[in-house]
Amino acid sequence: MIPIHNFDFLLGKWSVLNKRLNERLNNCNDWTEFTAFMETKTILNGLAFMDEMKTTYFGEEFIGLSIRMVDPKTNNWTIYWADTANPASKIKEQVSGTFKDGVGEFYGKETFENKEMQLRFLWKKETPETAQWEQAYFDETTKQWETNWTMLFTKSE
Repeated sequence: MIPIHNFDFLLGKWSVLNKRLNERLNNCNDWTEFTAFMETKTILNGLAFMDEMKTTYFGEEFIGLSIRMVDPKTNNWTIYWADTANPASKIKEQVSGTFKDGVGEFYGKETFENKEMQLRFLWKKETPETAQWEQAYFDETTKQWETNWTMLFTKSE
């Protein structure tokens, strides 16, 4: 089985600048910025990547865990998530998708304010030392994607 290398650019240690929209789906243009630290490693002989992101922005230490697994026959990735803010919840599947022309597009659903929302993640390598992630909800009113969270990753080692 040949490992897929789409997420190889995320391997290592990163400083992460988060920008989170203050109000989602409410015509808001105000963002909150905070920093985090993340380390990514490959697991399962290259069929998956795992990272932990840590920040103290939310008051106490917050840790988020992502696992990205690929189906080597289809090159389709599924991204799973768990965090310390919801320790009783199980690891959940968030999105799935593929890379095209260096950009990963991943789609799923998420509950926001008791409503199921269409969810999109975009992943891309910016430079050898930077990468970017973007999360958006599909706004049924405007029929457009509203970006509500971005992360700029800068290599820290």
